Amino acid sequence: LQSGAVDDEMNVKVSFVCRNSIAHGGKPGCCTAHKMFLRKSRTPVRVRQAAADASDRVPHNLSDLAPIVLSGRGSDVDAIPAEAGVYAVYDSDETLQYIGLSRKIKASVKLHMFELPELCFSVRCEAVKAATTLELQKEWKKWILEYLAENKGKLPHGNVQGNVLWSDRKQRTTKKSLTLTDGFRSAVNDSDILEACREVVRLHKTVVFMKGSRSEPECRFSHRVCSILDDMLVDYETVDTLDEVHNHNLRNVLKQFGNWPTIPQVYHNGDFLGGHDILDELQMSGQLHELFKTDGPEDI
Repeated sequence: LQSGAVDDEMNVKVSFVCRNSIAHGGKPGCCTAHKMFLRKSRTPVRVRQAAADASDRVPHNLSDLAPIVLSGRGSDVDAIPAEAGVYAVYDSDETLQYIGLSRKIKASVKLHMFELPELCFSVRCEAVKAATTLELQKEWKKWILEYLAENKGKLPHGNVQGNVLWSDRKQRTTKKSLTLTDGFRSAVNDSDILEACREVVRLHKTVVFMKGSRSEPECRFSHRVCSILDDMLVDYETVDTLDEVHNHNLRNVLKQFGNWPTIPQVYHNGDFLGGHDILDELQMSGQLHELFKTDGPEDI
């Protein structure tokens, strides 16, 4: 018999015992046999959860995974897992450029897209939920060995020893973004946010209103501004315009505040300095370095 058939047969027998018990003065549900059957027939929650986790952790070969397009028509960056795992980046010729592992796959892939757009056309990803460092390294090694076997022992160009183009990214500071409200108020009007912007710019020497955070920028222009300031060792604060909980409607308020239509926006010594394009021009001309140099050695 199948297990379900055995359970059905047992349930009939136990039900008969229960009815007999009730007929002789017992209470419904008090039958010991019935209770024992229910305990045996129910799969414990922790066992079901462990089984589900195990099925989620079944590893896939690199070649089994469908690519996610990163640029152009059909791009779907939101399909990239946000959690830990391994990933492989391909260029527009479908040449595998780099196999990496990360605690935040989507954030790492986005940084590659911002820094190496010409080499990032698609990606294959495998999330490894609740993974230890050893488990991540094991999955990464499996993908590397699979690629080696299919390419006569040659590594992807980005994984060749000495090539730091992909792996040796500048370490950004972990300083948290500033918030304009505590996030607990149910209704915040634009005038409150506007006043909070004025206060932030007044209190801090250099402020960047950007999409995302300095460690996880959400657009290439915000990434570019942070890269410029990081290269110059400027001490600056950031405000995430995508944080609707603490900075409600900030993206629209900034158009009025800075009289500038786009994000990011950089403020220095209380004045609007520019967006990413102006910062690029100032850096190329040397004016940006001179600007921060005049403020003192702590800013350069």
